[in-house]
Amino acid sequence: MTNPVRQAANRLNIGVERYMPHSFIFVVVLTVIAYITALAVTPTGPIEIVNEWYGQFWGFLEFGMQMTLIIVAGYGIATAPIMRKFIEKLATLPNSSTQAYLSVVAVGTGLAYFNWGLGMVAATFYAITLGAIRDDVDFGYLIATAYIGLWPGVLGSLSITAPLLVNTPGHFLEEQIGIISLAETIFSPLHLTVVICTFLASLLLIYLMRPPEDEVEPLQTDRLESLIPKYGETTADGGKPTLAERLNQNPLFSAIMVILGLVFITYLSVYEGLIATLGLNSMNFILLMTGLALHGSPISYVNAITDGVEKAAQVILQFPFYGGIQGILIGTGLATIIMDSVIAVATATTYPALIFIGTGILNIFVPSAGGQYIVTGEILHGAGESIGTPHSVVVSAYTFGDGWTNMLQPFWALPVIGMAGLQIRNIWGYVMMGVIMWGLVAGTILLVFPAAGLI
Repeated sequence: MTNPVRQAANRLNIGVERYMPHSFIFVVVLTVIAYITALAVTPTGPIEIVNEWYGQFWGFLEFGMQMTLIIVAGYGIATAPIMRKFIEKLATLPNSSTQAYLSVVAVGTGLAYFNWGLGMVAATFYAITLGAIRDDVDFGYLIATAYIGLWPGVLGSLSITAPLLVNTPGHFLEEQIGIISLAETIFSPLHLTVVICTFLASLLLIYLMRPPEDEVEPLQTDRLESLIPKYGETTADGGKPTLAERLNQNPLFSAIMVILGLVFITYLSVYEGLIATLGLNSMNFILLMTGLALHGSPISYVNAITDGVEKAAQVILQFPFYGGIQGILIGTGLATIIMDSVIAVATATTYPALIFIGTGILNIFVPSAGGQYIVTGEILHGAGESIGTPHSVVVSAYTFGDGWTNMLQPFWALPVIGMAGLQIRNIWGYVMMGVIMWGLVAGTILLVFPAAGLI
């Protein structure tokens, strides 16, 4: 007999498959909603709203490039020959379909904890590899599991935006809140508790939603070659390589750049402290150098990065449109109205949970941790200071809310489904169950900790 969780997931899947459009249609709908809402509740005129929309349309260029690089550089690492062999070996360890599903969660969370882009790509390739060697697993569910399992690690990731931002000297709120170390945010008891509990809850959810044997739809073998790329190959015809090909494949050129990178990383670690200075640019630098080192051959890495950009194409396309939505929210004051409405009913006990909810709502419209925090950070920290909530808790609660509806936002699933050759509707019913679970677990912890005097 199918359990209630599986039944609910099935109902959501049926609804999503019928009514879920392409993710680009989603951003258009969100733009219309933001426009109409701003027109209704703010004094801004219709043409002014359009001007605000265009005014921020290109506002995400730097941040969008940083996010794209995290995905693409993660793809470069995950597809390196040595990583491919490791993933293939790892995929032979599960002894049952249930173990296979749960192992995808563990891989996604574990790798995303170090870097969310690497976790996203590696967990997806791991799921694809499992689908390639097993006929007792449902491929669509494997990919949904890879996406759901990613987010507990993202919450505490060393590459998560807001904690890195406030850990960076000269950040835009330094005069108000100072420098907040990673020890106070992602390594704090509150933060670690949410990460651990959402991970355990994800394992339970994946176990309960797993398809029964008679409903399993395995990966079709004729799709394997396109889904699992091979890099590091020699000449296509097997003949003697030309001088140009030998230069392209010569690891010396990779070694030169990797050595330069190691020198800088060593300097950063010894003289400034790597963790203390870790930011989006330094994280991407480490990822790029690591991928280049793992591939060895320059052309192998170039080919991997080229394919990685293809997987991130929809992210590149849609970032400007989300920038436009942010322009509407900021320029019209709509974002401030939303956050003020949430904050107005806050107490010292409920404030972290309300930040979580308010951030989650805004994040549906602007799936950009850095961009949204720049808009709401001053408001959130100002209210927190008056209530008595530590600035570090505000950052953590914000991060949880951002991660919560990032899971719901189709935008961030685009690289995953692109690598798997699926559509959003193939996984979204399961993902929505994950969103519900996350909201309950993280929201409860954010209420319990202040009520118990643990922050």
